[in-house]
Amino acid sequence: MDYFLGLFILPDVQPSSGVDSRSPGALDGISAVIACHNESKHISRKVYEIIAQFQDAEISKYEIIVVSDGSDDGSNKILQDLADKNLIIYDLISERKGKPNALNRAISHAKYPLLLCSDVRQTFSEKAVFFLLSHLSDPHIGAVTSQLELEGDASPTRRLMNGLKHRESRKGSTTGMCGALYVIRKSLTSVLPTDLILDDLVRALVVMKAGKRVLLEPRAIVNDVNWDLFYSGRRQGRITAGLVQLLREHQSLIISIGLKQFIFLYGQKYMKYVSPVLFLIASFVAMFENHVRVWHFGTSGALFFLLLLWRPKFIGETLRLVLSYLAQILKLDQYRKIKWER
Repeated sequence: MDYFLGLFILPDVQPSSGVDSRSPGALDGISAVIACHNESKHISRKVYEIIAQFQDAEISKYEIIVVSDGSDDGSNKILQDLADKNLIIYDLISERKGKPNALNRAISHAKYPLLLCSDVRQTFSEKAVFFLLSHLSDPHIGAVTSQLELEGDASPTRRLMNGLKHRESRKGSTTGMCGALYVIRKSLTSVLPTDLILDDLVRALVVMKAGKRVLLEPRAIVNDVNWDLFYSGRRQGRITAGLVQLLREHQSLIISIGLKQFIFLYGQKYMKYVSPVLFLIASFVAMFENHVRVWHFGTSGALFFLLLLWRPKFIGETLRLVLSYLAQILKLDQYRKIKWER
């Protein structure tokens, strides 16, 4: 319960006394970086969308850097045309090496102190970039992420996750960032391992390690596919493999973020795996303990029934997610080599 209690009991972090008057308007410039693989249907629209966002935010000093990561579907011709029009800086990696490598390459070309990181497929709400940048007046804010919304009927589980992330950012830093759209100070980035799976999560942890905060801006909305497509088995497997990779290979980074953020990391990312297993273990033990058996199963059954009557869609989505994530643990060997497919 430390996670949920902390989100409600901990005081909101107050803004620092310092003022950064240049970053909110990107007066010293901003570099948009995009890793692209076989996005011929979307890449041109994305470039023009980012240009429109910069214009709406009245940003005059910017660049858009697109790295094609082994694309072979016609994306490279589109990118070359955009580069010929001086709309983008275009770099080609002939053999696909993954998103982290492409981002490293793009950032190495960036000349401005602020970075806007974007994926290709999703669309943004009006003035999303303006709202993200507005928080950088506080020099203790290292990165600001957008809020993810899914198309179709409102998802109660997605709404809950967004609410938890927003509370996290108010109490300190939100865990992870929406890789489809976030801004970050270039000085807080590092070269990513090329085999890294969850690049946006590691970026956020690096910001926290530096003593800076990661905020979520709910007015900057990223629109993505519907719930069923977004929470596909492939994506859940990738997330599961990424979280295991984080524990195996980045323990020092996890330790460096402090106890509060460690609890937030657990609650946001790992609790969905651990809690169901602990509940199953508790249920097995309770079967052999007369003095707790009725209390355990009675209370659990009553709570589940009440929630099912009150929020049936939420319970349905939650059960599907939990069971799917647990199933991915049994298939982790399939994700030793992650293929960076859209």
